[in-house]
Amino acid sequence: MGLEKLLYLQGVGSEFIDCFGQLVHIPSKDRLGILTSMRASTSLIGLSEQQLCQLNDLQVHNQVNDAIYQLDVQPWLLPLHGFQWCLNRLPHIDVYLPEADPSQLAFEIFQENQFIDNFTATVAQANIVGEYYYDGIRYCQYRFAVANPLLMGYYQVKLTITFQRNFKVYRGTLMVSPDKTFSIDKDVQIKKRWGLNAQLYALRSDKQWGMGDFGDLADLIEFASGYGADFILLNPLHALDISQPDNPSPYSPTDRRRINPLYIHIESVTEYSAIQAQIESTPWLQKRALLNQSSLINYQDVQCVKYDIFALLYEIFCQKHVNTNSKRYQDFLTYIEKDKVALEQFVATEVRLASKYFNHEKNFYLYLQFIANEQFVQSQLTAKQCGMQLGLIGDLAVGAVSHGAEISQNEEVFCINASIGAPPDPFAEQGQNWGLAPLDPVKLKQQNFTHFIQLIRSNMQHCGALRIDHVMGLLRLWWWPANRQLGNGSYVYYPVETLIAIICLESHLARCVVIGEDLGIVPPEIVSSLENAGILSNELFYFTKQHEGFTSPQDYKSQCLMMLANHDVPTLKAWWLGDDLLLRRQLQLIDSEQKLTDLLTLRQNEKRQLVSLLGQYFEQYAQQSSLDEIEFEPLLLAWIALGASGESQLFSVQLSDLVADKHSVNIPGTWKEYPNWQQRLPITIGQMQISPQINQRLAVIAETRLHGLNQDLLACQPDNPSKNG
Repeated sequence: MGLEKLLYLQGVGSEFIDCFGQLVHIPSKDRLGILTSMRASTSLIGLSEQQLCQLNDLQVHNQVNDAIYQLDVQPWLLPLHGFQWCLNRLPHIDVYLPEADPSQLAFEIFQENQFIDNFTATVAQANIVGEYYYDGIRYCQYRFAVANPLLMGYYQVKLTITFQRNFKVYRGTLMVSPDKTFSIDKDVQIKKRWGLNAQLYALRSDKQWGMGDFGDLADLIEFASGYGADFILLNPLHALDISQPDNPSPYSPTDRRRINPLYIHIESVTEYSAIQAQIESTPWLQKRALLNQSSLINYQDVQCVKYDIFALLYEIFCQKHVNTNSKRYQDFLTYIEKDKVALEQFVATEVRLASKYFNHEKNFYLYLQFIANEQFVQSQLTAKQCGMQLGLIGDLAVGAVSHGAEISQNEEVFCINASIGAPPDPFAEQGQNWGLAPLDPVKLKQQNFTHFIQLIRSNMQHCGALRIDHVMGLLRLWWWPANRQLGNGSYVYYPVETLIAIICLESHLARCVVIGEDLGIVPPEIVSSLENAGILSNELFYFTKQHEGFTSPQDYKSQCLMMLANHDVPTLKAWWLGDDLLLRRQLQLIDSEQKLTDLLTLRQNEKRQLVSLLGQYFEQYAQQSSLDEIEFEPLLLAWIALGASGESQLFSVQLSDLVADKHSVNIPGTWKEYPNWQQRLPITIGQMQISPQINQRLAVIAETRLHGLNQDLLACQPDNPSKNG
């Protein structure tokens, strides 16, 4: 019983529903392995399951009891917790005291050192909302209503408890949160908004340095907004491992609070004018041409060239601004001061990791974050000036690598003895291990959720919306133990209500809409929580099915971002041609010719389902008998129009699908076998602007989102658009 209670208190799950709807019981050995990883205890290692369950070992018995006391009893003995929250429509403060405690309680509420309110009370004036019995005493969770309204935000509470002539003072944080996330459609007629999802690094232009940057993003914003697009959904822009440029996955960052400097548009940096003549000389232009000629990004070469230019820019910054204490230098210092601790953590780690290639001082890396932040801010401002309602939609990765700054400098809230992934299933028989260290739910609470707050805030501050990758992680994450002798892992549960409340508050403070990537195994208990909080779902056309066919657009979820495809699935062209299956066989992800044949047969059936659905809306597909006779280009236009006609609040098309590219962004289950995250788009943004096919696709999306399906649009060839046309 003691061990089972400790597993519960640590959040280690015992069962789950798999992708087939079957109840799966997690073996005790696997659960105990995760518990061992959490507690970092060697006394549990090597003991048999029977020994652990019977607790015959005195040391184990005492350790388990001590842990239970710490997690279960101690919170009831502390009158005011370090962190608590309430809704802004029902502000209150919870206090934990023995039943009928005669003490006098005095509350003082502050915000940013400014006095807000105070009141006195006794437990007789409170409601009891929880109880706990320990050592023959009933402890109660007393809820004291705050009479005066409190605005949304964070408050400091000072509680003075007076008993006879003695008094004690306790301090804690009170978070006052709304019950829903921010919405741009509040109090106005809801518009069916649309945009593009783009891998920023994949954008191509003639003047970039081997990969897409903030300058290319500005061009894309201007182009898409000309058709009335409301947003650009980006890949995570988090900082990556500078010591391993050939591991470019944006979902394996070193620090989710920082920006990858490779996205800096060099020519837009203030200091560039001083080195322009040098950079426009023949040797540098040759370097740029060499970087731009390949269809794949060579991240190591891009990093070397761009960091050489960064060094020149930094030298000018020191000469013209640091040495003269200019206003720009003061802006630099102000930027650092706003997030000094986290920035110092990042640059200290960056100096260490960069030593393989570079030998720069820490202020060099602070400078790169300063200008990357400047350009990110300017990108959102550009989107707003171009008429976009949301502008940029950021993407928050589910975790970070353990050797990066975010985790190595904050181990007090992470479990470095485990990594995030997914349990075994028929699609990945060995399970998935993503190599990302998880937040520890117990440590997170003990540290008053400060890291999670900072993480959400830093990713919302310059975006109109934030997509949270694997949003089910607010409720639970699958953990693998780093020591595989400890078993095959288990689900670990998180304080979902508190995490969602933090997201709700931060979204209002930043005026940022929230989208939850809820693809895969979605526990039913998280669905209603997200919906009630106003967090938009995220659906893909491929997976949106009813009975034996694809879901009709009128049945799409309203509170949703509907995407035709994303980075983890084949592009529309590859899917239609079956090229993704042939590639997976080539990469041995499909292990036999017979299985390939079966999957190709299944794909043919799905293609018929797609054509059947299209036939309900477009005459040319109503009587289609042979799939081989269908041309892809017209089909793509109808497919895009169909998705755009759906009832979802947000709709987006992947840029690689807009240009009819067949190359996948990422193939799950591969690493070096396929150039994941390295594919550049086949054409430049300038070529997109003059392409009749691409302009027609954008015009069809815009018209369909405004007025619904119009078959005549599929036949017309529009002129090039005017601004906001």
